[in-house]
Amino acid sequence: MSELQYPNESKAYRAARDELLKEEQALVDKVKAVAAKRRTLPQGGELKQDYVFQWANDGKVGESVRFSELFADKDTLLLYSFMFGPNWDKPCPSCTSLVDGFDRSWYSVTRSAAFAAIAKAPPQKINDWARTRGWSQIALLSGYASPFQADYKCQRQSDDMQLPMLHVFTRETDKIFHFWASELPSNHVDTVWPYWNLLDFTPEGRPDFDTPPQNFRSRFLEEHYLEGE
Repeated sequence: MSELQYPNESKAYRAARDELLKEEQALVDKVKAVAAKRRTLPQGGELKQDYVFQWANDGKVGESVRFSELFADKDTLLLYSFMFGPNWDKPCPSCTSLVDGFDRSWYSVTRSAAFAAIAKAPPQKINDWARTRGWSQIALLSGYASPFQADYKCQRQSDDMQLPMLHVFTRETDKIFHFWASELPSNHVDTVWPYWNLLDFTPEGRPDFDTPPQNFRSRFLEEHYLEGE
């Protein structure tokens, strides 16, 4: 039995908790093992082109920036493409939930790697949404005039049919290579999504719906992605 015990807990509770603790440790070990295996992937494909994006952050909205410049002084870039197309009224609520967390993680993450979020919507539209959400740290980009999202499978047949995708790129000397992408069809970045993971610790568990509760609706998403589901 574990030495860690809380006031008034029963022996049955402690015994069950100790058994669950073994599974929790095994899960942590598995996550670390998968991460280690990920780091042994062969070199991915060289970046197709040095894409040109537009900044969507306050103070530089619409200014051009090349893909290669996003690395700054780092050798690794994490780039999350969130679902917000040119003609969308509002972005995807789930992607918004993720970027809420990414914005607050940006400072710590960028001690080790460059980190940015990109959408297909025009830069001013992204910036307006960032102000609404209070995003103030993460680098925000518009791929409105770039083929990046189409080339790297962040969309379907048109610019408005966006898909969520986390990409990781590495820079070696003067070349950039694709390292990894979140290719799972669902739960693709589940381990870094605070909302779902925090609720996993509760007795109620995750609610039985696919999208976190928000104080807004994305009518484009509802009409073109969720209709009929």
